[in-house]
Amino acid sequence: MSEFMGVFYGCLVAGGLYLLDRFLPKWFGALPGIAYFIFMIWLMIYKNGHNILGLFTVLIVGEAIINSIWIESIESRKKKTQKELDKMKAKDLS
Repeated sequence: MSEFMGVFYGCLVAGGLYLLDRFLPKWFGALPGIAYFIFMIWLMIYKNGHNILGLFTVLIVGEAIINSIWIESIESRKKKTQKELDKMKAKDLS
């Protein structure tokens, strides 16, 4: 049951980051990635070698997920801005 709760909490955090990246400034998306990286390095140092390969795998996968959420939200903002600009140009031409 502990593994399920870990995955559940991870999904909640990813969902929260997804929503926050949509509404907060785009530089905010870098902060969770940096905090996660620092936390995982701290765990690797102070775990004294216990399952370091597993922690490294979690670091890589977690960073990939956090950064993909951030990049996707930036691309979504660009598309939205471009769509608004196209509407404005169309209105100006008519």
